[in-house]
Amino acid sequence: MSDTDSSKPSHLRVVPSSPHPADIDALKAESVVDINAAARAKLQAEIRRLKAANDALISLAKANLAVQAQTHSAVLALLEAESLAALDRKLAGRVAAALNVDLIRVFIEGHAPLKSAESILGAAPDLAGSLLGESSERLGPVDRRFADALYGPQANRQQAEAMVRLSIGGRTGVLCLAARDHEAFTPDQGSDLLHFLARVIERRLVSFLRDG
Repeated sequence: MSDTDSSKPSHLRVVPSSPHPADIDALKAESVVDINAAARAKLQAEIRRLKAANDALISLAKANLAVQAQTHSAVLALLEAESLAALDRKLAGRVAAALNVDLIRVFIEGHAPLKSAESILGAAPDLAGSLLGESSERLGPVDRRFADALYGPQANRQQAEAMVRLSIGGRTGVLCLAARDHEAFTPDQGSDLLHFLARVIERRLVSFLRDG
């Protein structure tokens, strides 16, 4: 029999068939869809992040405007006072309400200008140093070491406080604001408006003490 006899088994080699053009197109389409979906998801996440940041910025701006309005209302009330006693009443009433705090105390070291007062009180020398150290202000939780001396019977209800050093006609003083809301004053809050309020109170006090 010859070498080409068909009865002999043939040594066959399997040759992989080439992908059908339609399959190639399908794979390409799937890759394009996956890439587009990933890009779209990333873009949507970025949009959500920017929207959240924008909403936070708007909320902060609104809060700042509200605090400014409160401070302006408080200052107008202070400017209406025609005497030291009237200023004391304004601080205890309208100014505290405008600022949404429970108590306002103005302590003057070594001097008690009113015989009967609710907000403008005399204090021992170096009170400011004890409360503030070398700082000009402090905002945060109520310091229980001094709460009773500063706020009297209402001390236990106060949770947050803001303090600013005062200079009143050569005397040192401290402005204290206290609130039952523990978030009313926090260490990370800005204090520009608080200092502005303190400067107005200083000027009002100086004018009345000088005339008195």
